[in-house]
This record gives sequence, C-alpha cells and structure tokens, in this order.
Amino acid sequence: MEKWRRESLRYSVKDGVCWSINEGLGAYYTPPFAVALGASEIQVGFLTSVPNLVANASDLATPRLMEGRSRKKLVTDLVLIQALVWLPMSLLALLVFFLGIRSVLLLLLVILLYGAYLTLGSLNGPVWSSWMGDLVPEKERGRFFGMRNRWLGLANLSSMLAAGLFLELCRRKGVLFLGFAVIFLLAMVARLLSRHFLLKQYEPKFREEERYHFGFTEFLRKIWKRGRRPNRFGRFTLYVVCMSFAVNLAAPFFTVYMLRHLRFSYSTFVMISLSSASVRLLSMPFWGKFSDKYGRLTLLRLGGLLIPWVPLLWTLTTNPACLSAIEMFSGFSWAAFDLATFTYVYDVVTRQRRGICFSYMNALNGMGIFAGATLGGFLATRLNLGLEPILSLFLLSGILRLAVSLLFLPHLHEVKKVAPHRPLWMYPRSLVRKKYRL
Repeated sequence: MEKWRRESLRYSVKDGVCWSINEGLGAYYTPPFAVALGASEIQVGFLTSVPNLVANASDLATPRLMEGRSRKKLVTDLVLIQALVWLPMSLLALLVFFLGIRSVLLLLLVILLYGAYLTLGSLNGPVWSSWMGDLVPEKERGRFFGMRNRWLGLANLSSMLAAGLFLELCRRKGVLFLGFAVIFLLAMVARLLSRHFLLKQYEPKFREEERYHFGFTEFLRKIWKRGRRPNRFGRFTLYVVCMSFAVNLAAPFFTVYMLRHLRFSYSTFVMISLSSASVRLLSMPFWGKFSDKYGRLTLLRLGGLLIPWVPLLWTLTTNPACLSAIEMFSGFSWAAFDLATFTYVYDVVTRQRRGICFSYMNALNGMGIFAGATLGGFLATRLNLGLEPILSLFLLSGILRLAVSLLFLPHLHEVKKVAPHRPLWMYPRSLVRKKYRL
C-alpha cells in the first residue's frame, strides 16, 4: 500500500508537469489570442469573468457527480474532454490565418471554448483535491506540494517562454495565427499526457456518504458562524472570494496594458511574465517547509499582506527591467498565498467533506472573479484616480486587496499545531541576538 502511494505521488508530479505545460501553452495565451483578434478591454474582461463564473458555478454539481463514482475515473474522463477543447480553438486560429476572418462571433466562440475548458477543469478540481488529500499525509503536505509546485513552475516557465518566442517569430514572419494554432494543439497533447499519468495513480478507497453532504444554501447561512466553534472554512472562503474580486479588477488587464498600451513585443511580454514564474518556482520549496513548521495561517498572512503592493508598483514605471523586478516580487508573494490557500483547506475540512467544500468555495470564488473582471472591464477605460484609466484600475485593485486582507485575516485561526516559536523577524532584534547568540 505504501509503495503504491509513493509511486502515485511520483506520477502526480509528472501529471502536474504536463498539466502545467498545457496551461503555459494554452490557457496563458488565450487572452493574447483575444487581443490579437482585436478584443476591447470590456471583451477581455468578459473573457475572464464569464467563463470563470460558469466554470466555478458548475462546481455545485461536483458533490453529486462524486456519489457512487470512482474519483479516478471521474477525473480522467473530465481531463480527456478538457484536452479535446484545444482542437476547435486551434481550428479557429487556422480559420483566421487562412481566411482573415475577425468578428465578434469569433470572439464569442473563443469565450465559449475557454469557458468549456475552465468548466471541465473546475468540475475536476474538487474531485482531484479530495483524491490527493488521501494520498498525501498531513505532515508531508507543505513539503510535497511545495516540491510539486516547483516542478510545475519550471514546466510552466519553460512552456511560456518557448511559446512566447515562437509567437514572436511567427509575428515577424506574418503568420501569427498559425503560431497560435500550433501552441493550442501542443496544449492538447500535453493535457492528454497528463491524463496518462493520472491513470497510473493509485486511488485509496473512498465513498461519498449522504450523511456528510450539506446544501449550498446551508453553507451560505453558516458562512460567518459565531460562537465557541466559528465556521473557520466559511470565513476563509469569504476572504478568498473578496480577494478574488479585488485581484480580478486588474489581473486580466496586465496583458492588455503590456501588449496594447505599452506595445511590448511578445518576447518582452513573456520575459516580464516569466520573472514572476521563475521566482515562484524557486520560492515554493522554501514556502512549503515554512508552512509545515509555522502553519498555513502565518503563510497566508504573509502572502495576503504582500500581494496588494504588486498592482500599486505597476503604476510607478513602464521600464521593462523594473516591471520584471516587480513581477519577481509578485511571484514570491503569490507562491506563499497560493500554497497557503490550497493547504489550509485540508487543515480545516474533514476528509469526507473536502470535495463538497472545495466545490462550494470554487463556486463562490467564481462569482468574485466574475464581479471583479466584469467591473474592471468597464472601469479600464473610464476610471480616473489621477492616472490614466488602466493605471487607476491597478491602483484601485491594490488598495482593495490590502483592505480585504486587513479586514479578514484577523478573523482566521490556525488549526494544526505549529512550532511554538515565531519566525526570526517577529522577534525584537535584541532577543534574536540573545536566543541565537548572533
């Protein structure tokens, strides 16, 4: 049994690497594809908001899908269909290349296909998370997911760089949309390979029982439960949703800002983006060990108080080198936040309810993304806070991110036992010297 479990974790890393390549080639370049088609800021906002709303709302069906079904079969079936979505996306790019057709209908098809891709991934997410929760022991979670995310980051970084350089070459030769068709097909191949490694993993016995099920409306009623046993997961979910709203006010428009407003080449665009991915990759193992020792909540607080500064710093410069440095800081901050939000759920939710809780959190999170990206699309050309509209939007996003963290983080509590002493920087300097004889 232990041998199968260890072997499954190795296959999980390989699955994650292939999934990350698929994301780096396909999902990451869907917004630039829309920009190349001439999408406006509002349309780019809809590309993020509408698919994410539909995708995350579909999570409400996941608990019922899991009833009486093998998690492994459900995950691999959804991944197969998800991989095939890239085929019609590639055909659309070829249609533009050969016939030169660019229309609102084409953009609508891109939104629908991207929505289908995200929906299938969203349905898959809670089931996969439940499965992985049984494969990774509590004491190993921070280290394992930190290590796994490092490999995922390396794969994502490499695929993004290769695709960006390839698209820049295609643009210079006048065959940009042929380049998009190629990378979408490669994304499909990578996702199919991901499924191959998922099929090799062991699935511990699990049965979704009716007595552990609770409705979405019941969850909403108790989301901020007070008393001796507050709803830790509900408060955490509300924090994540509000943060998603604040983040997605600006997040979809960094691509528009670089490609349309600053007129960066694809290679410059990719190099700035890779600055974030590379630091995220390097910092993941550190954050994983930190999380296991000091707890998910300490890590969440650090990430939650660092990421608000990213969009604020973007308003200060247009220099590519400075923007790369800002994105390095972004990668370091988001690595902490993403790892903490993922692993915190495992601490506060029982094994039997993980699939349901991930589903409900994702559904609400989709609403936050939808509201943020949709509102951001309207404000991106209208907001005036003393800067040009899109920079005013970045400023507003940063302020709201900080406000959300300051408002919600004091109400979240650690669950697992952590090291009794605090990180070094939380001690007064004199105590550090005395304790560690510096």
